[in-house]
Amino acid sequence: MVTEIQYVEMLERLFARIGAQLRVSITRYSFGKWQNHEYHARDLTYNYDSGFQVTVCMWLDSLSSRCEPVESPIPIVTPAQEAAFEEPLRAAVESLLQQPEIGGGSGG
Repeated sequence: MVTEIQYVEMLERLFARIGAQLRVSITRYSFGKWQNHEYHARDLTYNYDSGFQVTVCMWLDSLSSRCEPVESPIPIVTPAQEAAFEEPLRAAVESLLQQPEIGGGSGG
């Protein structure tokens, strides 16, 4: 069985690889950053819940985001399943990147 620490390390590896391939930065969600209005439009974050289900979010502004849930194949992904888990994570990121921006800013 994989520990929570190993799971988090795996998520970091997968999101680093996906981010490098898509030329974006994907960081773990921080309540403190949200509370201090440190997120900006088009920032990408991820988080996981107590059931080890992952959510990938794109920030619309400093307070709101659009999110895509990603089902884990099982509660904690094993190293053997890591490669297969990368695909749905990448799909969630790509889906968010393809969505039009909503709200302020200059559009054209």
